[in-house]
Amino acid sequence: MRILNKPVFGFIFCALSVLAPQAKADLSFVGSQAGLDAFNVLLQQVSTTDVKVTAMLSAGAQFFVNTGNGNHPVFAFNINGNPAISIANLSSPWGAGNIHLVSAITNGPDLGTFNYFIDNPGNGASAHNAGPLSFDVILASGLTVNDFTRNTNGYYFAADIANSGGATGESGISVAPTTVNQTSVPEASSIEILIFLLLSLAGVGFIADKRLKAS
Repeated sequence: MRILNKPVFGFIFCALSVLAPQAKADLSFVGSQAGLDAFNVLLQQVSTTDVKVTAMLSAGAQFFVNTGNGNHPVFAFNINGNPAISIANLSSPWGAGNIHLVSAITNGPDLGTFNYFIDNPGNGASAHNAGPLSFDVILASGLTVNDFTRNTNGYYFAADIANSGGATGESGISVAPTTVNQTSVPEASSIEILIFLLLSLAGVGFIADKRLKAS
């Protein structure tokens, strides 16, 4: 018995393709793990306009700090073209007042100019933070993990950190990232809507088939 005609079957096939897991690629940046260069960065593609940034201390590092004279941002990064981004979901204890969407020239040592930076909420060891530091970078016109780029000095990121020996200084990551493959799964609400759509289409196909037979 023919229950579904070809157009209805096509609609159902398209709906099932939406339910299928969608592959995406995130990027992992790993520091040299030597001396003060002990922090890693993970870029996660949240949506077509949103990338989550997570900076994590690793072997040899203890705290994110703000030390020395001049500009020592706790974390600095670059995006190709220097677009007008916004930042959301900044992790505690960092706050909105620590966000700077302007260029900064780092020193101590000089790692070059970065498009944007985040300060530490306080100076010196009295305001250190173990991290991780995380936030979402949002760009309405579209943003991907591949838009994060090196500056003219060759650095993707910089961070002011203190190591286990008490030494502090600005550190950077210039090593190219590795790809981290993940799979995104539709939210429960989306699945419920699609199941309802499938059942509705099946019902329409069944009724249409019955009417054709009746005629």
